[in-house]
Amino acid sequence: MYRSSWRRYRASVPALVTFAFLAFAFYLPLWEVLRLGLREEGRWTLGRVGALLADPYVRHLFRFTLEQALLSAALSLALGFPLGWLLARYRFRGRELLRAFTLVPFVLPPITVALGFVLFFGHSGYLNRVLMAIFGLSTPPIRILYSLWGIVLAHAFYNAPVFARFVAAAWEGLDPEPLEAARTLGASPLRAFITITLPGLLPAIASAFSLVFVFCFLSFAIPLTLGGARYATLEVGVYLYARVHLRIPQAAALALLELGLSLAFAYLYIRGGGLFATRSVSGGRMRGERLFARPAHLLWALYLSAAGLLFAGPIGAVVADSFLRGGPTLRWYRFVISPLHNPFIGASPLGAVGTGLLVAAAASAGALLLGTAVSWCLRGMRRLPFRGAVEAALLAPLAVSSVILGLALLLSFRRFPFSLLAGTPWGIVLAHVLLTYPLVVRLVKPLWDALDPALAEAARTLGASGLRAFLTVEMPLLAPGFLAAWAFSFALSLGEMTAVAMLARPGLTTIPLAIYRLIGGRHFGAASAMATILIVVTGTAVLVWERLAARLYVHGSGA
Repeated sequence: MYRSSWRRYRASVPALVTFAFLAFAFYLPLWEVLRLGLREEGRWTLGRVGALLADPYVRHLFRFTLEQALLSAALSLALGFPLGWLLARYRFRGRELLRAFTLVPFVLPPITVALGFVLFFGHSGYLNRVLMAIFGLSTPPIRILYSLWGIVLAHAFYNAPVFARFVAAAWEGLDPEPLEAARTLGASPLRAFITITLPGLLPAIASAFSLVFVFCFLSFAIPLTLGGARYATLEVGVYLYARVHLRIPQAAALALLELGLSLAFAYLYIRGGGLFATRSVSGGRMRGERLFARPAHLLWALYLSAAGLLFAGPIGAVVADSFLRGGPTLRWYRFVISPLHNPFIGASPLGAVGTGLLVAAAASAGALLLGTAVSWCLRGMRRLPFRGAVEAALLAPLAVSSVILGLALLLSFRRFPFSLLAGTPWGIVLAHVLLTYPLVVRLVKPLWDALDPALAEAARTLGASGLRAFLTVEMPLLAPGFLAAWAFSFALSLGEMTAVAMLARPGLTTIPLAIYRLIGGRHFGAASAMATILIVVTGTAVLVWERLAARLYVHGSGA
């Protein structure tokens, strides 16, 4: 009896440790934001929130954030829907390469996109220089940067592939028989599309639109770089109040307002069904057409040319600028590996690279450990009636933006023992662990749930403890999933700048923050070299994740 009680207690230890860690590392710092934003002179009050809402600048932040998020989501739909259509309905050489391109949002850190737009669409950018040379113009014909439309176009660059991925997956999942029946009964292609295909795609379109809207609403690096204080969003506003104007209580109150809005959007998204909740199950596979089988399909060539200019131009400009600024040269890559202190970065370039890699490696390992522990807890609570509330509490960082989490930790670093992390890379590691571990849960837990429970039960029957059964039976089967989750977390951490901007102290700089500071100092060659390295490293990590995830999906389908 004593041994049985001990086993039950020992099985609950991982859950207790996980809850205790999240209560200390996440909920306690978040409480600091709540306390500072809603408490004045020892009493709870909405005075600071009311004062912010009465401030014309804050009302401008709200209006501009909603406006740019709606316009960005709409333009992303307009650019991404044809690409999803192309991938789902046509066969052509290079189709798989184009499908791989839809990984752009996961490969490119936002600061590299912002740099690409400055270099390609800027007043002295590559596109304007080419147009001025061709048409003999004396002034740049394209002036979209540092404006609302510059931010909207950059967000569309970043999120149109999300729409394409959603639409292509939903379209390929449609049953082709109703469409073929409508065509047989005499319906024109347009009428068949409007009456049969489009209703089947609407759930995926709505899901993608709401998700992209949230992404654009919580965007930080692109508005900060391309908009500054004049075209600031709520995320940028919290950062400016906290780190530029040093008005911490106002930053906390504004963060609470933004948190309320983001939670409302997350609730509406979940109520709407999430990703592909109402997606049709295909009874067959839709027949693909050859892209240039008819002359009318040459319209696709025009679309692909325009899309190629928009999507390949900025990234090509970053890579080209790293080699061509100042002539064909490797001087900017020699700059990246320089151990000398640079005043624009606030550290040595090599030190920034080393810090970024250290933070990403430690954060991805921590996120994998914490995500596995949370998955373990959720699996052990499958039969509890309040499992939904527990899961929401364990994955709550999903609903908190990076700048709010950064502000929460910044406030907590004033107190012991958090003060031990202040001004060190480990404070950033903690922030990145909290930001990325929910994604590990989303990747690992479905694979874990799909395993045959008889395997672990057989090991326990032979005398193995729950932990030993996991390590010897389940973990080897889950190893590819763990590696994919680690690679994805590594890429996200390496490219994350928001929490870093909130927590960094002089001398503590990661790669994205160094790129932002180099852009501010107009050192574009050095910024491009760092951005190119960042693109290559994060791209490699995400391609590993994609390959492993695809392999796991195929194996799971076959099982």
